[in-house]
Amino acid sequence: MQRRRPEEWAISYRHTQPGYFILAVCVAIGALGAANIWRTGPMPVILMLITLLPIAAVFHSLTVEVDDTELRWYFGPGFWTYRLARDEIRKVAVVRNHWRSGFGIRMRPGFRLYNVSGLDAVELQLKSGDIRRIGTDDPKGLAAALQSTPRGG
Repeated sequence: MQRRRPEEWAISYRHTQPGYFILAVCVAIGALGAANIWRTGPMPVILMLITLLPIAAVFHSLTVEVDDTELRWYFGPGFWTYRLARDEIRKVAVVRNHWRSGFGIRMRPGFRLYNVSGLDAVELQLKSGDIRRIGTDDPKGLAAALQSTPRGG
């Protein structure tokens, strides 16, 4: 199958969710680190910022796109994009994650989670038996886009 260029995608759904939780955690850790400067000096804070800034840059948002043939999602600026052919999806369901499932890219018992904020997600049961959950603040919209009949399909 020949890979299409982004400008050739006929996107029927696109939504970006801000990663408020991850950004809040990064800000809180940064504030604690700044307070720590008074006790230990700047070096530990510099090392902490070297770690926090890339995390905040990558996980500041999650964008999900659906077109006629595939589902794509990526964090932040899109350093890497996850792709899933729509014909590989057997079942779509709106679910609510437990807070212990976490945020970011997580392997949980029974499923893989991609999430930046909130507990709502769309669960995708794949023909292979794998389960993916994509966190979103628009679970009904994403589920409807995935359940719609692709044009020409």
